[in-house]
Amino acid sequence: MKYFLGLILFALATSNAAYSQKQIKGKIVDAATGEPLAAAHVIIKDTYTGTIANSDGEYSLFIKEFPATIVVRFIGFETQEQIVDSDHEGVLDFNMKEAIANLGEITITGEDPAISIMKEVIRRKQIWRAKLSTYRAEAYSRQQLLNDTSIVSISESVSEAYWDKERGPKEVLISRRQTANIEGADNFAGVSYLPNFYDDMLDIAEFDMVGVTNKRALKYYNFKLVDYKSIDDKVVYEIEVSPKRKLQPLFEGTIYVLDEEFALLSVKLKPNQVVVFPPPVQDFNLYYEQQFSNFGGDFWLPVDVRIEGLIKVGVVGLRFPPIGFSQVSKLNNYEINVEIPDSLYKSRYLFSVDSTTINKPDSIFSTTIDAVPLSEKETLAYSTLDSTATLEKAFKPTGFFARFIDFDDDDDSNVEVSSEGGSSNNSGRSVSTGKGNRNSFIRDFAGDLKYNARYNRVETFFGSLTHEKYYVKNRFRGSATVGYNLGYQELTHGVSFSWWPLKKTRRFGVTFGYLSDTRTSYDTEMFSRMMLSTLPLFGYDDYFDYYRNTGGFLRFAYRPRGKNTTYRMEYTYEDHSSIDFKTSYDILGRDNTQRLNPPVEEGRLSSVRFNLTRGDLENTLGAIGANNLKINVEQSLKILGSDWDFTRFEIDINKRFNTFYKKRFIPNALDVRLNAGTYIGDLPMQENGAVDVALGYFSPFGALKSKRYTPYQGGSYAALYAEHNFRSVPFEMLGWRKAPKTGLSLIVFGGAGKTWNYNSSNILFNQQEPEDIHLEAGVSLSNIFSLFRFDLAYRIDNPGIYPGISIARFF
Repeated sequence: MKYFLGLILFALATSNAAYSQKQIKGKIVDAATGEPLAAAHVIIKDTYTGTIANSDGEYSLFIKEFPATIVVRFIGFETQEQIVDSDHEGVLDFNMKEAIANLGEITITGEDPAISIMKEVIRRKQIWRAKLSTYRAEAYSRQQLLNDTSIVSISESVSEAYWDKERGPKEVLISRRQTANIEGADNFAGVSYLPNFYDDMLDIAEFDMVGVTNKRALKYYNFKLVDYKSIDDKVVYEIEVSPKRKLQPLFEGTIYVLDEEFALLSVKLKPNQVVVFPPPVQDFNLYYEQQFSNFGGDFWLPVDVRIEGLIKVGVVGLRFPPIGFSQVSKLNNYEINVEIPDSLYKSRYLFSVDSTTINKPDSIFSTTIDAVPLSEKETLAYSTLDSTATLEKAFKPTGFFARFIDFDDDDDSNVEVSSEGGSSNNSGRSVSTGKGNRNSFIRDFAGDLKYNARYNRVETFFGSLTHEKYYVKNRFRGSATVGYNLGYQELTHGVSFSWWPLKKTRRFGVTFGYLSDTRTSYDTEMFSRMMLSTLPLFGYDDYFDYYRNTGGFLRFAYRPRGKNTTYRMEYTYEDHSSIDFKTSYDILGRDNTQRLNPPVEEGRLSSVRFNLTRGDLENTLGAIGANNLKINVEQSLKILGSDWDFTRFEIDINKRFNTFYKKRFIPNALDVRLNAGTYIGDLPMQENGAVDVALGYFSPFGALKSKRYTPYQGGSYAALYAEHNFRSVPFEMLGWRKAPKTGLSLIVFGGAGKTWNYNSSNILFNQQEPEDIHLEAGVSLSNIFSLFRFDLAYRIDNPGIYPGISIARFF
């Protein structure tokens, strides 16, 4: 009976609270002009509860206890208060009168008064910030995407925002809604990633920027007092902010400081001209506004964040419509110095989702929170944007290259361990195309059927078809390959089967198969065989030597959960034989005689290989900085049926080090690549390693730019490549302030490489071992026409100058 009475009392209490809650709506305008006062701050007196007006001056506010005093504040206007009772009906409008601050003209004869004002702001901030450990707040956010004609999409969210002095922000999404043309999973509205301009450092679009109240702000900013305003019978200082440092990402604009309290009331700031992005981003303009209130307490906390901006994207031959962005977020109902659940910080993600509420109807937006009301345009957008009004249509590009872009392709986000044991940059051994550079030009031909094509001096023209099929909820895969070359006229054929035994994940895979194909006699981490087909096809020296391989393999691959590391173990049994054929044919009829294809040490190779890969962006031809590691160990033993006893070790490392101007989105950076290998035992010549070189005038990072066409090869090899990207900084130092928008970058580079133990029984076929260490250095101009890079290399050990081009260094 006691439990039953408790339930009744609880139900009565909750129903009474719901009954007493009332939503107050109204409009806030300038009494003299009738113009709406966008973002006017509305609060319930003596509480942390409040909201802001929308762009039409409209607001809505839920009130749970009556009577309540509604207070409206706006800088430069007299604060107004109105009392509402529980029986209030209709709208509650506010006609705000301008407040006059009669302080006379500003005359500055010595140090600008703004300097002493900001010193006091910074001093007081240090005092109250030291006492602020945590807070929790209710948050509402709304984002818009716009093209040059209209609203393209709207997304809204209701959340709980948390902040911890030591552990940073976290946010729990409670509810969200969006226009019908986007999915809930694509709704990124939130507040935790937005700036608080009272912070010392702010992350703006990946630029690390010094805040205007940082204790060192006076070393970074000029502050100038330009006007007085008034609020609550107190003076508000209007201060102009401009950067002192021309190469540092900083803010410029206006801030408003409350006299006596010496606190920020409002900011209107935008990043300076240093905050730009390289092509294809042509223009990036975002403006930030934020208000603060102490809600009658000691701490000055964000009331809102408003962002407006425009981004222009395009390159030569491909231009997108301007992308407009608008966001309004507000925070209220603060709880100060409260305990925050440790469970929020167990996840590395900024956002988490309340699964009990996130999928409920959007009644949460209309009955439980003080959402910023939709404007007329936003209301119309909700009613007219259906699932057919896709973002792809709204931002459809124009230009010559637009015809080659298909925006309807589905993005397969399922991560799996590659059953081929290789990767998209041709490393490792592949079922479909063999050892090193085995991923030739493969495209979907029809459904599960794919084709492969390449050209070289021993196969001439080669083509193959691969049929691939998944079974049993994609846990099994089978493939069969058949192909033929017109050179030495041998059939390529093979089959493979893959199995992912773990349910709902592909972190562990098993693959076994058989393949008979043409294989390259040394590996390269740089180039695909399709890319290298262009050399002999147009009359230049073939990059590779070749031999025939027939054999089978069994491979195990594993990627630990949450790790960007893959482990592979493989057993292979192969038959190696020489190819006695070559042609000098090319489609341009050049008078270039291709070298003979050297014979290999024929026999059977039975070996166990271990491979570890870690990191990302394995091979981008220098377009994007990479951080990754690859280690290969191979053991061949005669007791396993092999004709050779050897152990081979290989390592390939790419590493980026940010050097100067680290607060920029893309700092100056040093990129380094180390590629090396050696062996113990009797390594056959077809298992040699190689030091990559330029493909004629194409000289990407990671290859020696002052040697062309044929790489150095040997049983042991080592190469070190390094380049420092100064980006646009040297041009800015020379006074070209708009240089960042061009994307032009100045790069200096160097390289060194050598091979040893070239163990060929017939060196007359191919002498590719350098007598001394190959040394080079040079300079590059990158991002020419947003696409290309011009290299000028100087070879030091054998003097000579070598010009070249490659893909631009974008990041």
